[in-house]
Amino acid sequence: MRALKLSRTVVRWTAVPALLALMLATLLQPASAAMSHGRALGTTAAFDQQKRLWIVRSEPVDKNAHVVLERSDDNGKTWQPAIRVTTKPEPVSADGENRPKIAFGPRDEIYVTWTSPTSDKFTGDIRFARSLDGGKSWSAPAVVHRDRQLITHRFESMLVDQTGRLWVSWIDKRDLGAAQAAKREYAGAAVYYAYSDDRGATWKGDYKLADNSCECCRIAMTLDSKGRAVAMWRHVFPGSERDHAFAVLKPEGEGITVERVTSDRWKIDACPHHGPSLAIAADGTRHAVWFNQVNGEGRAFYGRLTGAAPTGVQPLPAGAMHADIVARGNIVGVVWKRFDGTATQVESWLSKDGGRHFTAGPTLQTEGESDQPRVLSNDTSMLIVWRKADGVAVANLGDATGDDAIKPFSRDTLRKIEQQHAGAEFWVVMWDLECVYCMKSLGNIAALQKQQSTLKVVTISTDPIAAASDIRQRLADLGVRSEAYAFSTAPEEALRFAVDPAWMGEKPRAYRYTANGSRTAISGVLTAKELAGP
Repeated sequence: MRALKLSRTVVRWTAVPALLALMLATLLQPASAAMSHGRALGTTAAFDQQKRLWIVRSEPVDKNAHVVLERSDDNGKTWQPAIRVTTKPEPVSADGENRPKIAFGPRDEIYVTWTSPTSDKFTGDIRFARSLDGGKSWSAPAVVHRDRQLITHRFESMLVDQTGRLWVSWIDKRDLGAAQAAKREYAGAAVYYAYSDDRGATWKGDYKLADNSCECCRIAMTLDSKGRAVAMWRHVFPGSERDHAFAVLKPEGEGITVERVTSDRWKIDACPHHGPSLAIAADGTRHAVWFNQVNGEGRAFYGRLTGAAPTGVQPLPAGAMHADIVARGNIVGVVWKRFDGTATQVESWLSKDGGRHFTAGPTLQTEGESDQPRVLSNDTSMLIVWRKADGVAVANLGDATGDDAIKPFSRDTLRKIEQQHAGAEFWVVMWDLECVYCMKSLGNIAALQKQQSTLKVVTISTDPIAAASDIRQRLADLGVRSEAYAFSTAPEEALRFAVDPAWMGEKPRAYRYTANGSRTAISGVLTAKELAGP
């Protein structure tokens, strides 16, 4: 409900009825009518079979909205004219954890789902439309689920498996309603799903995946290494512990096993509004990011789901929200949203060793409204896609083939590097392209790396990021393996100060970090003896 601010201006009696009518109309406006204004920025991104980038969003029209697609053939640099999926506007959820979805079939099919609110009391239907000709024509929107009660069918997720079968899951409150009618206790809602074997012409379902899901968090869906549709969601375990569960979706809904995959034991009766994200590599490793409260602090985490408790857990920076993850082989990308008190930033990590170590990726920023970030991958690139009030921002997180990229070094990058490598021995080496002594240092590093593959090095060039191609080529010529950065557009003095207030700019300059976090500065050419350690 909107707050009305009343001034002390005197209003003549003849204007009061009209004023009251306006106030009542504002206060009683249903959520579905207000939804198309303000923060309705919810967007989903995906690559099609031709590696073209698509987004799906809502387009406000009066009290309702159209579902709209846009396509980019150059990874977000330019966009084709928008395509309307719907011929008539209708209520469309496009905010926060609930937004339209898009997926692609093997024969040029485009599938779109969205939640259409049916009242202002958190009810809704899961709507579906398809194009069998690459977006030229669209089917009339239909409801996926058989249940037609005026209840919650919301927070849908969708994917297409390797056989072309189409899966849709959603949060559903039919079992809660039945329990309330029978005066039985029932925690949360439930996860239901349906699937189609005929390109969305008909649906099989509704099948229950699990009772007692959280009511307000997105469901993560992906394919496992066997090509099966799997889901991860926030679950309400006994004692109101809102941890996360995992299950394989099966035809006919039989033989489903629900597995607990996080054990932070956040005991709360509340709506966290933070769903998980899941990515599974070809070797079966399940990479995930999720949000929970641990020791009284809300925090986002990365980990590998290997059993009752995840392994390799790493906390994301404080304040990280709505993280998303993607994996391809040993390449793992993570993005999240964070407000620093002035602006909203999207920050990122990239790992090339299966999530064991991460390096900082690109950072995006806005002072206006924005959506949650998305990260996606094809077999050549990983992209961050972020919708802001002034348009869609797309950034390259990394080359999915594993080729190193030169990343910008800003004032807070060293802090992130230190956080990501905490507990390990590593070197930070400052250099530039015109420094002959830097070449000697880097040559000694490359020579030792041939003998000692575990030598971990972060190189930071004080050359501007615009020289990235030259920096990359020089490191390749020298044979140096490193996480590579170059100075961003911030003043050079400020960036040097961020590295070390006592450093006056001489190069080469290096810092040895020990496993206990201590740091030693060394100026001049690094010798093999110094690199080998004490």
